[in-house]
Amino acid sequence: MTSKGRMLAELAFVTVALFLSGCTRACKSRPEPVLELPRDGGVAGTMPTAATSAGNGVPTGPCEHAGPGADYPVGPGRKYESIGAVPWERLGPGDTVRIYARPEPYHEKIMLSGVGHPNAPIRVCGVPDENGQLPIIDGEDATTRATLDFPYDGHQPRGLVIIGHKHGDPWTLQPEHLIVESLEIRGAEPPHSFKDKTGKETAWAPLAAGIFVQRASHVTIRNCVIHDNGNGLFIGTSGDIELTQDVLIEGNYVYGNGSPNEYYEHNIYNEASGVVYQFNRLGPPKSGPQGVLGANIKERSADVVIRFNWIEDGAHLIDLVDSQEARDRNLADPKFHESWVYGNVLVRGNKPSGTMVLYGGDSGILDTYRKGTLHFFQNTVAISNASYPEYQSTGIIELSTNDESLDARNNVFFAEAKPVPYVPVAILGGRDGVIAGRAMLAGNWISDGVRATDGMPGKEPKLTAEVRGFDASHFGREPGFFDVGKFDFRPKPAASIVGKGVSLDGLGGHAVDHEYVPHGKSALRALASPPTPGAFAPVP
Repeated sequence: MTSKGRMLAELAFVTVALFLSGCTRACKSRPEPVLELPRDGGVAGTMPTAATSAGNGVPTGPCEHAGPGADYPVGPGRKYESIGAVPWERLGPGDTVRIYARPEPYHEKIMLSGVGHPNAPIRVCGVPDENGQLPIIDGEDATTRATLDFPYDGHQPRGLVIIGHKHGDPWTLQPEHLIVESLEIRGAEPPHSFKDKTGKETAWAPLAAGIFVQRASHVTIRNCVIHDNGNGLFIGTSGDIELTQDVLIEGNYVYGNGSPNEYYEHNIYNEASGVVYQFNRLGPPKSGPQGVLGANIKERSADVVIRFNWIEDGAHLIDLVDSQEARDRNLADPKFHESWVYGNVLVRGNKPSGTMVLYGGDSGILDTYRKGTLHFFQNTVAISNASYPEYQSTGIIELSTNDESLDARNNVFFAEAKPVPYVPVAILGGRDGVIAGRAMLAGNWISDGVRATDGMPGKEPKLTAEVRGFDASHFGREPGFFDVGKFDFRPKPAASIVGKGVSLDGLGGHAVDHEYVPHGKSALRALASPPTPGAFAPVP
């Protein structure tokens, strides 16, 4: 199946799934390796520690109740022994639900639907045990509080933690100022099942999410571990008044979500407006006989900022494509046509797949594509290509049409082994035999042998793209990383890349003032002139 065919199939699949849930649009040869990239997915369930400044005034830090509203402690010996005992449908400004870790998981669903306040959000947070283990919310055999008021009862198989509009509320009332943090969320996927609000045994939908946001505004998802769900996060199902807005995804560890056999589920899949990712560790999505089929981040949203994250593998690591249900609102939004990706570590592991970053669209309806600029700067891209077979190419960035542009400054594009003609690595990759787009490169460090555009002898694609600035890049074999064997991509003080970047003027206030600290942490990054390419400042 061609890539276009796959995406049309995905659109049809999701449309059918929404119909079944009761919601339509109306309801709105192999060189010697020089580095070994890590192959493990890390340890699940331990407490991530993101930066404590969220930038939007919402509470951070320990799971404690303070200020207005009621306190709902959940766990052994607490006022509420079970999650289902909490009056979720009545939560209001300043309320805090504190879920305490216990040896066994909570096999219970959550529905969050209240209206908080900017200074008094509704907060659901986990209290870790003495070992840092988060409370586990598990979808296998989960139960549902009978009085939960879902947007539509058909939404029950869509999420383990659901954020959305109560069916009984006025249509224009939007849930808002909601926080979910410090929970381990897993198990919302086939073949598992759960008991719905009537007690009926119900199968999880293939696209079920650990956290499913049907509609809301000012949503924060922080410090959670989300794995082994159909989708890790799924935010937004419709546009119009139902469009979800202002989402912060911060300090989470998301991995192992998706399908082993299908292309339609992902670690994160969003269609909203105003989505910021920062300080997250995004491990590989679920793998199967054909490898990893789902994306790590799939975004159909407007106003997307992806900064200071660790992103490892996926059919695409970042998939920025056209809107579907929210097309009317997002396409008219100028912020839909600019996306910001900076300060990230992007790792393509030892199993090759598609282009690492896709920008444009995938529906085949070209008029709805992003037709704007991908601002891609101060990223470290590492490709483990030493064991790739012949006739396997790696495209780093794919632009869907010549109406999509790339502004790539101060990145490190590093290949584990020097690419050879029949195992090429290229800045611009193609699709269906065509390489498209307009790319401007400046201040980048690029591994020797990496090409400007994809292709191999006898299989040169049609080139409609224009690439400027590639020949002025800094090239070499060793960028001067501090300790590649320990996966430490910080440059040494005397590294060849130090001070080789260019000015980042004209980027709309997107300052590279932080850097990711493995794993799930952050640190301030001192501004330097000229800057050093990559996601990290030189080691002092």
